[in-house]
Amino acid sequence: MRLSNGEVLLHWPLDIHVLTQGWYYNDGSLHQAVDLRTQIDNMYIRPVYAAEDGTVDQTQDWDGHTRTGMQSYGNMVRIRHADYKSKTLQTRYAHLSSYCVKYGQRVKEGEIIGYSGVTGNVFGAHLHFEVILGGKRTNPLVWLDSNFTTASGQVFTYRAGEHAVQQPEQAASGAQTAQNGTGKLQVITVGPVSQGDADAVFAVCQSRGLTDAGLYKSEWV
Repeated sequence: MRLSNGEVLLHWPLDIHVLTQGWYYNDGSLHQAVDLRTQIDNMYIRPVYAAEDGTVDQTQDWDGHTRTGMQSYGNMVRIRHADYKSKTLQTRYAHLSSYCVKYGQRVKEGEIIGYSGVTGNVFGAHLHFEVILGGKRTNPLVWLDSNFTTASGQVFTYRAGEHAVQQPEQAASGAQTAQNGTGKLQVITVGPVSQGDADAVFAVCQSRGLTDAGLYKSEWV
């Protein structure tokens, strides 16, 4: 989604956020993507979600044996999102067991586009996820929040100067204040108001995350 400060916060493509390989492989070679764990017990087929609203601009069916070139991705989906700073923004989802979208289809953020698998050039079940800006791959972790763990201490995360997406200062600081009880809260009392005005105020507070953060309260008198 697009934040109020113009930045992009992508939706995690899996419900499980465990990195097994980062921008660099664990052996130090360049990966230019992240791999996300899908294997839990005996199950590795899991829903894969669109990272943001967009249009499917490429799909690929694995030929079952070729492990070089584009076929190394196996069954694959690529989505084009709205431009970012006048550059094309795309996400790629690879090694799928299957996909359920087609070329040219509009998809919504969080919509299921396929299922993880072991197709293409893989040594175990995982989801290969790329973020492509202006035709060049970028570290996916700088487009996501920090809600992830790594499979081991060898997994690469950020290069110097890189970090997870940060929420706009106003919303982030307000939520943090409500959570830890520090800082000063300014109390603004409005009323009495009509039910219609009360509903309108509530809608504004809800849209700004104030209700979830505990910063809005309504009382009957």
